[in-house]
Amino acid sequence: MIKISYKIVDDKIVNLHSTGHAGYAEHGEDIVCSAVSAVLVGGLTNLSSEENFKILVKKGEVEITALNEVNEHDQIVLETMIVQLRKIEESYSKFMRITMIKE
Repeated sequence: MIKISYKIVDDKIVNLHSTGHAGYAEHGEDIVCSAVSAVLVGGLTNLSSEENFKILVKKGEVEITALNEVNEHDQIVLETMIVQLRKIEESYSKFMRITMIKE
């Protein structure tokens, strides 16, 4: 199962963490993993300044942590990523789970 969590502080997304394998199909054939990866990588490439984030990308894990206050553009990118991931979760809830942490 893919486990995704995101943390909101003062109405801003300050952390997004994804880990695991969906288990929908074999590695390299899994459409759920492919969809999640596409959303995450697409979002990362649209952040206005990677210097404002600590970014970890390795096999089976992606983590994005804000190092400074998140600007409006990057907030929209992060929110869009969450919306897209939630749409995937709606169709494949047996294979992924999204959790929000609000402070």
